[in-house]
Amino acid sequence: MGARACRPLGDGTRTAGARPWDLLREAALELLSPTRCACCERPGTLLCADCLAQVDWIDPAQACLRCGAPFGAVTCTECRGAPSALAWCLACASYEEPVPQLVRAYKDGGERRLDAVIAALLARGYVRAWREAGARLAGCAPNALAFVPATGAAYRRRGFDHMEAVARLLAPQAGLPLLDALAKHGRSDQREAGREGRLAQARGAYEVVADVRGRHLLLVDDVITTGATLNAAAAALRAAGAAQVAGLALARVW
Repeated sequence: MGARACRPLGDGTRTAGARPWDLLREAALELLSPTRCACCERPGTLLCADCLAQVDWIDPAQACLRCGAPFGAVTCTECRGAPSALAWCLACASYEEPVPQLVRAYKDGGERRLDAVIAALLARGYVRAWREAGARLAGCAPNALAFVPATGAAYRRRGFDHMEAVARLLAPQAGLPLLDALAKHGRSDQREAGREGRLAQARGAYEVVADVRGRHLLLVDDVITTGATLNAAAAALRAAGAAQVAGLALARVW
């Protein structure tokens, strides 16, 4: 499943089941503001083949299963074996260009159509993980998909919950039912916090709002920096009765 063999992701339209008026509106918008690659602005697609080929995919057979860092399968220098509420944790790619541009364009740049692109990348990483490192993940085979939600402040600022939108598209691709299981409290943006700040902010930030008893969950997020967010969310789900929680993110900062 090498990146270079894949077609560009996202042609800027959503035509499945669309009404004639919606198609006309899409055509008008395309004339006024043509679709461009979120990373290099090449016209015609939301993520062009050249930018897709630059994604630094993480080998799931070599990654740390506690924090998703590359090359941490034996001894991880990122988390150093710290305890985790996650049965396993993986990231699809390193947080290196063009991935940061993609994430910024989606979360803060107003390009909501990138939810489909990010969902497709996550699906690719998930399928690859089971194909190439399935024996390492066998302790937790998820039977439902959950997502790390945005805070109320982030929702009001952006006008949408970025991971909910991705999860709704990812769930059918992963063959898992979607469970809207978590609410997030607090107002802070963890992107501005250091490791200790992230850990402190994450404690007690999540409330379980669905019945997760006995579930084996795949919990998805966009970026892992310290792992504090996924761990805190997973701990809340486990405390509410989830049997196991595995983590999957688009990218890992390391």
